[in-house]
Order: sequence, then structure tokens, then C-alpha cells
Amino acid sequence: MSNAGGSQALSKQTAYKFGNFRLMPEAQALLHNGQPVGLGGQGFDILTLLVRRAGEVVSKADLFAHVWPDYIVHDHNLKVNVGNLRRSLAKLDPAADYIATIPGRGYKFVAALERDSPPPARQVASTTSHYIAPPRIGQLLGREDAIRQLSEMLDQPGYATIVGPGGAGKTSLAVTVAQQSCLTGEAIAFADLSALSDPRFVVPAIASALGVSLGFDDPIAGVIDVLRSNKPLLIIDNCEHVIAMAATIVERISSDVPSARIIATSREPLRTRHEQIHFLAGLSYPEQTVALSPKDALQFPAIQLFISKARGSADAEPPDDYVRSVVSICTRLDGLALAIELAAGTASVLAPSTLDDLFKDGFDTMSRGARDAPLRHQSLEATLDWSYRLLPDREAVLLGLLSVFSGRFNADDVEALYSAGALEPMTGRDALSQLVAKSLVSAEYDGSTMYYRLAESTGAYAARRLLGSPYREKARRQFAVRTRDRLQAAEREWSSQTSREWLGKYRRQIDDVRAAIAWAFDPVGDAALGVELVVAALPLWQELSAFREMLETIDLASLNSTALVGLAPSGRTKLSTARAWAMTLARHMHPQTDDAWRESIFHANGSRDAEFQVRAVCGQAVFLAYSGRPRTALRTMNDFAVAKGLDWATAPDGKRLLAHIQIYAGELNSASAHLEALMNDWGHVEEGHGLSRFQVDLPAGIRLSLALVSWLQGDSNRASNLANLAIRRAVDLDHMISLGNAISLAALPIAFVDGNLETASQLQRQLADVSRRESVGIYEGTATFFAGAIQSARGDKDGFTLMQDSIAGLLRGSWRARVPFYRSLLAEAYIAAGEMQLAENTLRAVLGEIGIREERWWHPDLWRVAGMIEARNARSNQAMRYFQKSLDSAVAMGAGAATRRTRLAMSAVTVR
Repeated sequence: MSNAGGSQALSKQTAYKFGNFRLMPEAQALLHNGQPVGLGGQGFDILTLLVRRAGEVVSKADLFAHVWPDYIVHDHNLKVNVGNLRRSLAKLDPAADYIATIPGRGYKFVAALERDSPPPARQVASTTSHYIAPPRIGQLLGREDAIRQLSEMLDQPGYATIVGPGGAGKTSLAVTVAQQSCLTGEAIAFADLSALSDPRFVVPAIASALGVSLGFDDPIAGVIDVLRSNKPLLIIDNCEHVIAMAATIVERISSDVPSARIIATSREPLRTRHEQIHFLAGLSYPEQTVALSPKDALQFPAIQLFISKARGSADAEPPDDYVRSVVSICTRLDGLALAIELAAGTASVLAPSTLDDLFKDGFDTMSRGARDAPLRHQSLEATLDWSYRLLPDREAVLLGLLSVFSGRFNADDVEALYSAGALEPMTGRDALSQLVAKSLVSAEYDGSTMYYRLAESTGAYAARRLLGSPYREKARRQFAVRTRDRLQAAEREWSSQTSREWLGKYRRQIDDVRAAIAWAFDPVGDAALGVELVVAALPLWQELSAFREMLETIDLASLNSTALVGLAPSGRTKLSTARAWAMTLARHMHPQTDDAWRESIFHANGSRDAEFQVRAVCGQAVFLAYSGRPRTALRTMNDFAVAKGLDWATAPDGKRLLAHIQIYAGELNSASAHLEALMNDWGHVEEGHGLSRFQVDLPAGIRLSLALVSWLQGDSNRASNLANLAIRRAVDLDHMISLGNAISLAALPIAFVDGNLETASQLQRQLADVSRRESVGIYEGTATFFAGAIQSARGDKDGFTLMQDSIAGLLRGSWRARVPFYRSLLAEAYIAAGEMQLAENTLRAVLGEIGIREERWWHPDLWRVAGMIEARNARSNQAMRYFQKSLDSAVAMGAGAATRRTRLAMSAVTVR
């Protein structure tokens, strides 16, 4: 619209006069004695309807329909806005009543009213006192860098635009920057464009904000004059829905007054010559892929905002579990300040223990925002509605298509969906770039690839828009096919890339996998495609140690017998082996695990694939060792090698596993020789090769096994160093099974038995954290046992109960490996406390263990503890016989540490 056209439109508009007020609805202006009155969008709309129907009772329903169309708004919101309107009028004319309340019916405009013609055009700028002030803003968290950068922009010619998604806090940031940039006495003017329904009203809104009279030929000339002479800082808020007009006006102002200080806010850039853009993301929050303590998480502004809104001024530091839940919520909300405040408002009225379940099915349960907040900030849906209504059809269609993605996606992924929405590639690409520009889709480079993502709230909103559309099912099918193809490509890379590389590339694919499988096994989906998805996803589940989820999905696929018929032998082998692994590593080993491994070996042999056969046999050996049968496990591995003519040196993962099981069988020298050779060949490779197909990263596995055997042989220093290196590598890879094994099988028992209680305590807490993330029963049992052992070692007898309960839990879950070791430590704790009968009962229980004859690595210490019990019972001769058996056993297997412990125990006994 040209400036001439704008002044002509203003000159023809209808005006109403009451008292010393003049109301011009088309110009969105109320004047008092010729000077603008700032009412705000809702107040102005209420006054306009009441004036146009002066003398009538206007119902609340009519007011809601006029002021808040398409929204459900609480009655209190109307009362607040009417009250504010009355106060604004009374402040300027306290003697008159303009609006009457008609109880139970609505409101009536009761003052004398006349239509009025606008005054002759004239150009007058008001004084600073008539500027519309910005809204009150609370303290901002985590925006220090943004404030500094915007303040620097204001010192440069041109204007600054804060661009970001709805609810990111653009308005709050703009007001804060303005307040910090203005010296004492300098003014701020605030033009809120959010209530405008027509671009023609942008000029009047900006003019009114600066107190410029609206009855003149060129209102913007008046604005420019004020900015040049009085030098206020102007904020133009919410430009996105009138962006073309806003851009034209701001560009003209910046061209005429380069030194004018202007901050615009918008969900997309204005794209003019003088614009300086500051992209505002959500508040920073911890990456969930990075291990971080709750104390460190509290340093992130998103977490601070949630807790401050949910817990108020509570001084007590929130519990660790509560902080972890808050991190999860803030991550899902992309750190958006408005969304966090709404979620925190809901959480504030509930018990902290319910936080985990509060938003597990989405954020529809979130409370509405503050009653006096703008409508677009009353709820997440209102915020997204505001943006969605501004989209052209092609962008709206693409946004719906993108909702099928649960995680990140690249341009090729999007390209696969264009046909589902009848979008031409060029049209689709342009729509994608526009959605990014409008802050509805986020984009970031990862390496050389651009990845895109929808915030969870935006994705859920877009999915609702997609629901019922004619292209929904086609989009979901094409998404599932694309996900399967990517997983199959990932599997081909699995053996050629390092764990770090592979997980870095595919870790985030898991959410899409879940969504695609859920659709495939839905009645409207495609079960055959679902089975292919499950097979292709197996490496990802195994890398992520998500065994419970993997087992549930394999069982789901197995129910579709028709879909399984067309599966290739290799696919059946992969499914059966993965199922057996998932059963083995479950919190409670399944009773059918033995059968599952036999089935795995059967399918592996049928596939005639040597690698599958090795995986199946070694997996079965792990199961046998975990269930307390290490010598049986060794026999199956050796028999397999003889039958196949296999040299374990050509299968380093299998050789490492063989050596580790040899440790439990008491064959320390042979295990040590194997592990030293593996260490020379594989242990010092910086990146290592891909993750072991037996669930543990090979270099980490070599180190933890070599740490255990070195410790048993008597080299505690080397053992501790190797265990720490295994932990460090597992943490670096963020591979929980490798980390859990390194701690539970090596580092933690070594530290505790050697008396390093502080180190043991730190490792126990770390293992407990792994146990919370994983469902492997041995981690939970081991973490609980050593929590009790450390407690009792520090003189607290309550630790005995924890130790007993953990042993009982391990046995219930069929985790029999190491139970004799744990009983031995419990018996020693009883001896230290003088509970000799309990110590004797505990040691006697070892004799009833199924695998006591097979698991020989701790036999020397079992004899030693038996001798200690006899010595404390004053049966020194019997004690010495047990000690001698301990020494003979330790020397025979090369257990130097056990030899030293036994000799130390002998020296404390006097033979009678």
C-alpha cells in the first residue's frame, strides 16, 4: 500500500466521539484530546464492539466471538480486559462512566455518542509521556549472550530483528535489551502488531506507539520525525502475519534514519536491506546423550526456569530423579520458554514423584498460561495455530508430512515424501526452506549434512493436522519404507565403521524406527514390511543396549507368522539370535533362554553363514557362563572350534569371550596368555573396530578381562589401570553394556576387595546409574550388593540386608555367576561384625550352588573364609587345614592375590 493510499484510507474512516475521546476503529486508534491512548489489542476490540452497539446489552458470548474468535477463553479473561479498559478511560476522564455491567447478561456502553469526521490532516508528534510502554518482563535466564549481541546490533546502522519460534521469548528478550540499552530518561515505545487483522493497520499501530497523531497525510513521516528528534527506542512486536507491510515500513524508517534504534520480533526474517537478524533458539538444556550429573544439569537455564516456576522459592535442592525428569521434559520441549512455563505450571500442583508420567503421552495436559497473557501464549496449541494459519497450502501440506518423522531427517528423507502430498520436488524444497525460515522446522549441520527436526510439540500439532487427510497413509508407508532402507544401509556399514562413527550417525534413528514399526503392525499397516524393519533395526537396538525393547518387538514380529514365511534364512537367524541375546540380558533371564539359544544355533547352521554360527555359539556360551556353568561354556566353544576347524585367533571377539570364561573356570594362566595376545593385536587401536557382535566393545572387553585376571594373579595396580581404561572407553563410546561390564565385572569388585572404599563407592553409584538406564539384571544386583557391602564395611549393619536381598534377587533372575563370590564377601562381613553363625550359614549356602564345581576362580578364597570362621570359633587346627587347601588351590591356578590374602589370614592364627 502506498503512503498516499494509506492517508486516503485514513481520511475516509468512521469515527465515534464520546466525551473528549475519539474512536477510529479502522485505524485501530483511540484519541483523547487529540493524543493516542494505549489500550492493547483486546481492550480496543472490546471498546469497538460496545461503541458500535451503544445502548444495547452486548452478551459475553458476542464479546468472546468478536475478540477471541476460534478460541476457548475463561470468563476471567474478559473481566480482566474490561477492568483494564475501564481504568484506562477513568484515568483520563474520572468523572464519567462509559461501560456498565449488566449482571448475568453482559456489558453496555452508556455514554452519549456521536459520529465524527476526522480532523484535517496535520503532522504532530507527541511527547515522550504518550509513548506506549512495553509490557513488564520478569528476569530472563540464559540470555546473556543474546542481550550482548543485540545491544551491539543497536549500535550499528539499520535495525535488529529477533527471529524464532513461537514461545521462544522474543518479546521478553526485545524488552530486556531495550531496557538495558536505554540510559536514564531515554524512552521505549512498544508497537504490538499481534492484534492486527489487516496490514493497513500497521502504520496506525506504529504511529500510536510513538504518540504520533493519526490525522495526517503521512503518519510514517511523523514517526520518522519522532525517531530523529526524540531518539526513543522502538520495539515492533509480532511482525510475521503482516510481514510485507512491516518490512516496507521498517525499511523506509531505517533508510531515512539509519541511527534509529529499532528492534522487531518475528517468526521469520523481514528480509530487507537494513535488517540485522538474531536467531533465537530455545533456552539451553543438557544433551541427553551426554552423561551429566543432576548438579551440573541445574546450571542450564531451561532447567532453572522449569524448577523456578514449578517449585517457586523453595530453598531445598530438588531430588536427583526430579532433575532427571525435568531434563527429559525440557529436552522434549526444545527449551522453549513458554512451553517450559506451561509445563512447570502443571507440574507445580502435583507430587514430584508423578513428574515422569506427567507428559509421557504428550503435552495436552499442560495448563493454560497466565490469564492476562496474549491469547497466542495461552497454550501450546494457540501458539502453533498462530503460525499455522499464516502458511500457504504447500507449506501446510509439507508440515503435515514432516510430522511422520520422530527424530532428525535430511533433505533426501523429505524428498521421499513429496509424492505423498502431491508436491513437485522444486515446490517441496521451497516449502521446506520456508518452514525453516518461519521457525517451524529447525535445521543444523552435522558434519557435511544438513539435518532438520520438528520440536515434539510442533510434530504433535502437525500430526493432528495430518490426521484424516487423504495423503496420511501414503506418507506413513513411504516413511516406513525409507526407514527400512536406511536401516539396511546402516547394517551394511556396521562391520566397517567404528562404534563411535556408527552410533554417531544412526543413534537418533531409533525414534523413527519405533514410529515406523508401530504403523507397520497396525491393522492399516503392512506386517511384512514390519518384519523387515525389525530385522534391519537389530544392530541399532544392540548398539543402544535396548534389549527389552528389542525382545518385545521381536515377539511382536513373531506373532505375524504369515509375514515371517517370506523372510530369508539370514533374517530368521538374525531374529532368533537377537531374541536369545535379549532373553539372556534381561533383568530376569527367561526360562526359555536355553531353548532360544538352541534355536539360534539351528537357524545359524541352516543359513550356512560361518559368522552367524560363531555368534550363536558364543552367545550360548555367555548364557551358560552367566548361569554358573563356565566349564560347560568352554566345552561347547572348544567342541565347535574343533568341528569347524576354527582358530579363535581369527575371531578376536570369540577369543576374548573364551579367555574371560576361562577366568571363571579357574584357568588363569591360559586366560592371561590369550588376553595378552589380544591386547597386543587389538587393545591399542585408537578407535578399535566396530562394536563386538557379542555385545561388548572389543578393546574395552579386552581391558576389563585382563584387569580381572591381573588382579587375581596379584597385580592390583595394573588391574585398576586397565579397568579405568575400559570404563573410559565405554563412557567415550556411550555404550552402556560395555560400561556396565567394565564396572560390575572388574573395577568395582577390585576396588572393594582391595579396600579402596571411596573409589568403590563412586563406581557403585555409576553402576546404579547404568542399571537405571538398562534392564540387565546383573547390573542392578551387583550395584545393590556392593551398596550393602560398602555400608557394612563402614560399620553399618543395615548393609547386610542389602547384600542378602541382592543375592536372592540375582538367583531369582537365574544370574548364578559370581554368587559364590558374593556369599564369600557377605560371610567376611559377618565375621568382621562378630556374627559367626550367620557367617557359617552363608558359607554353607555356597555348597548348594548349582555351578560351584564349575566356577573355580574364587575357590581359594572360599577355603580362606572357611578357615577364618574356624579360627574365630577357636578351632585353629581345622582353620589351618582350610588355609592350606586355599593355598594349594591358589598356587595351582596362579592366583597370587588369593595366596597373599590366605597367608595374611594364617599369620593371625595361633595353632593350639
